[in-house]
Amino acid sequence: MSETRDNHYVPQWYQRRFFEPGKSTLAYLDLTPPRKVLDDGRIITERALFDRYTTGAFYQTDLYSTFFGTSVNDEIERHLFGSVDVRGSKAVKAFAEADPVEWHRHFQTLFEYIDIQKIRTPKGLEWLRTQYPKLTQNQLMLEMQGIRMMHCTIWAEGVREIISAEDADIKFIVSDHPVTIYNHAAPPQSSKCAYPLDPSIALKASQTIFPLSRDFCLILTNLEYAQDPSTSLNLSK
Repeated sequence: MSETRDNHYVPQWYQRRFFEPGKSTLAYLDLTPPRKVLDDGRIITERALFDRYTTGAFYQTDLYSTFFGTSVNDEIERHLFGSVDVRGSKAVKAFAEADPVEWHRHFQTLFEYIDIQKIRTPKGLEWLRTQYPKLTQNQLMLEMQGIRMMHCTIWAEGVREIISAEDADIKFIVSDHPVTIYNHAAPPQSSKCAYPLDPSIALKASQTIFPLSRDFCLILTNLEYAQDPSTSLNLSK
């Protein structure tokens, strides 16, 4: 069996939930398009906006690979994320539909999926490296597996909202880091949001935003803040 070395950190099944009707590609915006040096020495910036198939979007070679000498191992991609994505796709689909029975059936799986989706991206893994700067790639992959459900309890105890854009002209989008943490006391220019940081999910006013599809978005609000939005604006827990 050949190794799976092109690792999609935003799964293709999830990307397809954001297709426009009748489309099989994404309108892909590259915020840092590649630069090219021409034969005459001029430097040009290549296209930033273009259509892209899911096979070529949101992936990185050897993002999850582990190495043993000259051998490359792709078990994390095939076994860990293979299982996570099968179960996660069912959970995301369930919460984008109006069936409380399916919500209950996939309740825990949804939080497990959101947690691993937050850490599996290049930004998530870079955050993990900042916590443990001396980790090798193999150790980083081990640590990723060890913390992949650390936020589930906070989310499960919080307040859940699903908002709809079905009747809106502007739809939800997919990005290279789909799980967003918003805290009104930590605006984008705050040091708490400097790449690869996000406001802590444990902070009172932190809200987790996760688009389920082009038409639906899940918002998870910490219980204390949901009960009293006038709670302290500082960043204490």
